[in-house]
Order: sequence, then structure tokens, then C-alpha cells
Amino acid sequence: MNMERQNKAKPGAIFHFDCKVHGRSTGANAIRLAAYRAGSRLRSELTGRIHNYTRKKEVLWSEILAPSHAPAWAKDRATLWNAVDRIEHRCDAQLAREVEVSLPLALSPPVHCQLLREWVREVFVAAGMIADVCYHAKKGNPHGHILLTLRDIGPEKFGPKNRSWNNQSQVESWRASWAKIVNRYLEKAGLDVRIDHRSYKRQGLDLKPMKHVSRRMTFNSEHVAEVSLDNQITKIEHELQEQKQERHAAEKLAPAQAPSSTVAPPVTSLPRTRRRRPAALRRGDRARVLHLPGYRAGAVHYVSPTEDNQYQAAKMRAQGLYREVNTEVGQIIVADVDEANVGALLAPDRAALGKLIRKEV
Repeated sequence: MNMERQNKAKPGAIFHFDCKVHGRSTGANAIRLAAYRAGSRLRSELTGRIHNYTRKKEVLWSEILAPSHAPAWAKDRATLWNAVDRIEHRCDAQLAREVEVSLPLALSPPVHCQLLREWVREVFVAAGMIADVCYHAKKGNPHGHILLTLRDIGPEKFGPKNRSWNNQSQVESWRASWAKIVNRYLEKAGLDVRIDHRSYKRQGLDLKPMKHVSRRMTFNSEHVAEVSLDNQITKIEHELQEQKQERHAAEKLAPAQAPSSTVAPPVTSLPRTRRRRPAALRRGDRARVLHLPGYRAGAVHYVSPTEDNQYQAAKMRAQGLYREVNTEVGQIIVADVDEANVGALLAPDRAALGKLIRKEV
């Protein structure tokens, strides 16, 4: 187990916290759940099947944390989750709760493990749960899986299910505690990045959240491309919002200047990439075309940089529909529309449009 393995990605931190309950109604099996997350080989006494996930090389560390009064067998993964499978008799029984959290890229794997261990002990083990903690050092996406028991544990065996752990307010407190301890570790490491468990709306920020991008497969390649492009636009909007806030803060701090009799130089407009506007999306067949309201109608188009779009953008520029085409804003083609030529094409007599169709221009 190489605990010094580093994630070769840009340092940073995001808040990701997913909490769900696994049950037999969805085909779950406690042994299979534990084996997959721990990257281990476990045999289910209930079904007789062997679940072998030892080929998962991203699992760098796993540990079972239990209350001090728990029996010794609770520290053995196979014994623990076989006991969970045996004690649940209903065909729709709930087996375990899973919490998945994203870990900061700015911290090292050993610190990730220390962070997970401390948080799980303070939040879950202290409440009486047994926690099976697994650290996945996935490149660019280090994260932790915590499988939690749903029943109280006594000195010898499991007791009744603890329904208080199902309260929604508990989940909210867990989310807040995770953000708090991650920020404490980031501050301790001398980093200025922070995370927040609250939504943008609850924080009072007029920002659009990004969407989760799934792994690109044959069946979902177009959807993944759309979501990726949408996230690029959202990221640009976030940067523009930050720049706008910085400008406003600088204007407030700047000393007031006395009026001058001389004529002030004309104020040049800011680059388009510094203007923040909400994005309204239009769907295309293979590319997603976006118009940013707040610009003059039809002034700017953003399209995904596919080969077809690059060809079309070059042709439209050659025909005078675009004044300029560039790709300096993320992985997106930015096309500046020539409104005069477009206006001529839309004239009532349709003379210019006819010439364009007949390729006379």
C-alpha cells in the first residue's frame, strides 16, 4: 500500500457529500457492498457466492472503526457484514447506510486518511455506529466511502435499529461537520481554499451550480459532451462574477476624485469575457449553442469545438456573417457576429439573402 502516492492534478477542494441507504429492495447485499468498496475478496454466507474485487488498485487504505463496547468480531469485515445479512430477514430490509465524500486534491493521501479517521470517529462511531471506512485514491478524484451499520451494537450482538439516525436533520449536521473539519485541515496546511456545505442559494450567491460529469461511454457520449460544455460555461460565469465583485470592491476602496474641467477620455468597453450574464441554452444535434442575454441580440455565439463546428465557423466568417472567430475562452469556439451583414440578410426584400444562397458573395 503506497500511502505516498500523489494525485497529479491541480490543487483545490470541492464539497461533495452523498448519503444513501442500501437495501434488499434494490438488490443490495451487505457482503458485496463491503467487498467492492474495500477492494477485497469476501464470501457471503447467505448466498454462498464469493465477491472478489481485489483488482481494484485505487483502494489505498481501509479500516473498521467501532465503539469501545463493540465485540471483537465487529472489527473483521467478513464477519461484520455477514452478521448484518443474517440479522435482516425481510426481503426489503435496509442493510447499511453509505456516506461518500470528496477529499481535497490540495492535501496528501496520508492526510486524507487521517482526516477520514478523525471525522468518522467524532461523528459516527461516537453515536454508536460501526463504520467501514475505505479510501479510494482515484486520479483527480480522491474520495472516501463509509459503510455504516443501522442497528445499535451491544457487547455481544446487534440490537434494534436506531431510527434516530434516519432523521433528515442528522444528515444536515453531518454535512456541516464534514465541511468544518475539511476547512480546518486546509487552514492547518496553510491553504486559502475553503468548502461550504450550503447551496449557492443558501449562501446568497447568484450562481448556477455545476453538474456531475459521468464517465464517457458509447451510450452516453453526447450527454457527457453536453454536460461538460455546460460546466465550462458555468465556470466562466463564476469567474466573471468574481471579477465583477473584485471591481466593485476596488471601486469602493478607491478615493473619490475631484471633478476635472478637462474632457475625460472615452471609457472603453470591457472584453466580452469579463461580462457576466446568465446563460440561456439552445440544443443542437451534436453541439450545444449558447447565447448570452445582455449582449446585443445575435452578437456572440459559443459553440463546442467539434470538427464540423470549426468548419462551419470558418465558412461563416468567409461569407461575412462572423467578424471574428477565436478559441481563447476555455474549450469553446467564440464567434463574433457581424450584425450589419446579418441585418442585410434579414431585410424585407431578401436580396442579400438570395445572393448568399446563390453563392454570389
